[in-house]
Amino acid sequence: MIFIDTWIWIEFLAKGAKTEEAKSVIESQARKAISTAVLAELRYHSIKKFGMEETESIMYLIESNESILVVPLTKEIAKTAADIRLKYYDKKVRDMSFIDAINLATGIFTNCSKFYTGDKDFDGVTEIEIINIRKTKKAE
Repeated sequence: MIFIDTWIWIEFLAKGAKTEEAKSVIESQARKAISTAVLAELRYHSIKKFGMEETESIMYLIESNESILVVPLTKEIAKTAADIRLKYYDKKVRDMSFIDAINLATGIFTNCSKFYTGDKDFDGVTEIEIINIRKTKKAE
């Protein structure tokens, strides 16, 4: 199973420089996990940037896709998220938000082998393999 961070979904919608890579992750055959925090963050940013119609479309794609597991925030995930933020938050180096920590904890609790993102705040995390598509080179 792989975890797909909000950054991947936003890049997919934005049709930016890494859209093809984001699309490849989203459409991969792997079982995928996202947190309910990803849904909240994605909905908020999507409505602001792309409007309600595009937002409803991506929400439907996520909620109707049987290969995507939407994981609710549990007490255990919340506690782990707090510990992760304590470990990694450093305003000068890494501004890991609580949402980032919740997503990371969710990926760990669902035994994801990889955590896909484009967010530099996950650099240096050791609990799970971080795949930052912003740093990947496009195949020629």
